[in-house]
Amino acid sequence: MTDDILSGLMRVNRQWIKFCKGRLAPYQYVGAMHLIVAYVHKYPGSCQEDVAEFYSLDKASVARDALRLEKLGHMQRQVSPECRRQYCLYLTEPGREMAGVLRKIYAEFRERMLASLTPEEKELLSRLLEQISRGCESGP
Repeated sequence: MTDDILSGLMRVNRQWIKFCKGRLAPYQYVGAMHLIVAYVHKYPGSCQEDVAEFYSLDKASVARDALRLEKLGHMQRQVSPECRRQYCLYLTEPGREMAGVLRKIYAEFRERMLASLTPEEKELLSRLLEQISRGCESGP
């Protein structure tokens, strides 16, 4: 039973990655770039470490992808006034437009993923995933 659950979660994750990779390729988005844009859209001025911690990503990967986003003109990185070794992240107008594209892409996958579930099953799944996520955070 446990292997089935873990296997199922991994399959859904791989399908999500494949879906994103295909949808985001025309925008030159790779890796965690879309996650950074989504996070900064919700929390403007966040530092790269906030993004890395929220998504459990490597800090160097977030820094590299934030730089790519800056080169694409989707993001501005500003040295943090509190810690000169950190960058605060802000979306540019093209970055805010891309956040709208991302919302549509996320909604499309969410619809596909949850199409066969009843509203009650969706609510239960949401609660269970939140509980699982909290359990993973409290581990070693």
